[in-house]
Amino acid sequence: MEPTEPLEQYSNSNHIEEASKPIILTVLGLPGDASPSTGGGTREVLEITKILEDAGICCCLVGISALKYYGAGRVRHVGLGNMVPTHLVEKAAQIFKSEHSKIYQTYPPDRPQLDSLLHTFPRFKIIGVSLFFTIIPEEDVYLKCISSNIERSYTGLPYPRLSVFAQSLLDIDDEVALTDLIDGMDLSEEWGMENLNLDGMNDVSWVIERNEKTRASVPLTDTSYLLESFARPANKKETWMRIVRTKESRIGMELPKEVFATRFRPRNDEDPRSRQRNFV
Repeated sequence: MEPTEPLEQYSNSNHIEEASKPIILTVLGLPGDASPSTGGGTREVLEITKILEDAGICCCLVGISALKYYGAGRVRHVGLGNMVPTHLVEKAAQIFKSEHSKIYQTYPPDRPQLDSLLHTFPRFKIIGVSLFFTIIPEEDVYLKCISSNIERSYTGLPYPRLSVFAQSLLDIDDEVALTDLIDGMDLSEEWGMENLNLDGMNDVSWVIERNEKTRASVPLTDTSYLLESFARPANKKETWMRIVRTKESRIGMELPKEVFATRFRPRNDEDPRSRQRNFV
């Protein structure tokens, strides 16, 4: 992945101070808040992406939102992750702070989480509605936020294309998310061979650099290292084959294996993207 501009331009000491304190109601919202629209706020999220796109800023939903789009049985707890080009993060944030400030408000970051820099990025909330979103730089997701890397759901929401998303998870060795993606789409060994670059190792240097950013964003304590990712070299082809070949072993006892191909997909099931779903 090509190097991009550093995060210092939108990381500041306020993030560090706020991240070290308990944050109240940053996920559930404030007393009196209305619930988002149908589908967990699909209409509101569409408006957010439209605002960015009208300003000439490419964006797409990543993280758990993208995994849900690709059929994974995930539950979203920390709001939406809206990825934009790294050099446009501050511009994107300023849009919601200025001309749209009557609808959106800046909001404190959630507490630091394992393997995450979300607490260092600009976070917003719809005023009067319990819906939050974070503006995430593309370098934190390890994929380029360009139109050719994006597809749209039936509702019109933008997501990274399947091969692009899978490649990014493989390149940074995010096995938890990659496993969910494989099981959600029932991906095969052959699909990986045809659509991914399985040569070589994951990008350990990216993980090390991300850990350095994590250390710089929180007070250093005896346990703060637990927030960091495990930086290890992993052969990408071996990782892919191992996860794909163990799909059946992840099916729980409550699901008959003669009916289910993966823990998320019945056998001979249609591509989840082909169904009209109001939550993605």
